[in-house]
Amino acid sequence: MTTHGRLFALALAAGVLLGRAPAAAPAKFTIRLAPMPGIGHLVPELALGLGYFRQAGIRVKLINVMNYVSDDFYSTELLNNGTIDAEICWYQRVVFGIGNGQPARAVLLIDDTPHLTISVANRVRGQIHSAADFKGRTIADSAGFSTKHYLTDFIMARAGLPPGSYTPAPAALSANLPQLIAAIKAGKVDVVSSMEPMTSRLLATKLVTPLYDLRTAAGTRAALGDVWPARSLYLAPSYIAAHPARVQRLVDVFVRTMRYINTHTAQQIVAKMPAGYFAPDVSNDLWASYKKAKTEEIAQAKLGLTDGDYSIPPSAARLAVEVLLRTPFDDSPEGKYRRTAVRSGKIRPQITYDDRFVEKAMRLYPRH
Repeated sequence: MTTHGRLFALALAAGVLLGRAPAAAPAKFTIRLAPMPGIGHLVPELALGLGYFRQAGIRVKLINVMNYVSDDFYSTELLNNGTIDAEICWYQRVVFGIGNGQPARAVLLIDDTPHLTISVANRVRGQIHSAADFKGRTIADSAGFSTKHYLTDFIMARAGLPPGSYTPAPAALSANLPQLIAAIKAGKVDVVSSMEPMTSRLLATKLVTPLYDLRTAAGTRAALGDVWPARSLYLAPSYIAAHPARVQRLVDVFVRTMRYINTHTAQQIVAKMPAGYFAPDVSNDLWASYKKAKTEEIAQAKLGLTDGDYSIPPSAARLAVEVLLRTPFDDSPEGKYRRTAVRSGKIRPQITYDDRFVEKAMRLYPRH
């Protein structure tokens, strides 16, 4: 036996004599995880690429909720009927799920910004200096149930304007850049509320100038008075109660991955992504431009990702619930679903999140 082997055997024997068995590999379990489309796949896919799930003994099955529900806003039903175990989507889904009898609880905050930008058409830039000047203007802020709509309305309320102080542009404009450009040029739109990638494409036209930039935590605090709980990891309260050890291991993986994202460049992150993160049908001649676009997408997303503390701030939860409860929402199916929730009387900020797991994980994996 080599010297190294004898030392290992002695150490092992000493451990046994002291009643300490060698640490066993963690028992494996499967998590059925539903990430929202697009950048919502960033954290779980990177965790797969880095091997963190494997090291934690977690087998991950990524699920598309649209295979099980008619509209994605019903996704918390899947948490409560056992179809999925966890979801990555907007924190507001937790709030609306609670109000519709399909409760969920956020256990980790991925984004603390809404990635929203409110821009002013350059032809009226000299007339609009703050949201107080939005009165009587035409604003393209998507559908009447959307985050863009209710946050724009809230920013106007903070500026002292009552509801209904502006004219909403047709909702379809927010998703159609050529039509939006035409409307701005024709003087039919004065203000635009947008999210990526629409924001970058719109700013590239040089037709608008950002007035409120909620793509960073600092800009979000300036506009809303606090950070905004956006994309989150959440589970049904019943699953959390039944499997706290599993939830802890899952949150540990997410904290490790967020630490990596916070301390590495977009290029380094892309290099660690598994092949499944990328479109399988991109031809070789387009691969370089496709990879460049994905890298830019991640770089832009990093600006709004939570950095350092991934718990749900109680003050941010109170802000989000306040904003959602004051919003009337429209008569679309999703608007009605949200309106039912806010009228239910079931929603309280403190039941929307559980920070126990993320606080323990952040101690285990401190920021360096």
